[in-house]
Amino acid sequence: MYTKSMLSLDQCQRAIDAMVEDYNRDTNRRKVDMAIVDDVGNLLAYARMDGCHRPTFAIRKAYTSAMRRADTGVLVEQLKAQGRPISAFGDPQLIDIQGGLVINDPETGALLGGIGVGGLPTGKEDEDIARVGLAALGL
Repeated sequence: MYTKSMLSLDQCQRAIDAMVEDYNRDTNRRKVDMAIVDDVGNLLAYARMDGCHRPTFAIRKAYTSAMRRADTGVLVEQLKAQGRPISAFGDPQLIDIQGGLVINDPETGALLGGIGVGGLPTGKEDEDIARVGLAALGL
């Protein structure tokens, strides 16, 4: 029999709540969306703040992290170094913007999914909020 580690709805909801709380420390910023996907890119949890201008960027960042098994910021740097566009992978859902983080099981290293935030002026700001969500998963 196979066993597979997976993220629970409770973990995902805690992560979304933590990211919303972190964002609310400074609400004078552009609105964001937040997403968590499983190891094959299926959406597990999503939140979009009222007035978010680019809904789905968070989903695409989370998806990219899971599918490429790398944080999107790392992927962006790799693509630049190789002189490759993201389109070379042939998946229109992939995005080359910082703000997505890979989620691995700390005990086994197994891929659990990806978490992403979109909407702020820099991917670094999005990633900072995503890191709060990653920590809240309790892994």
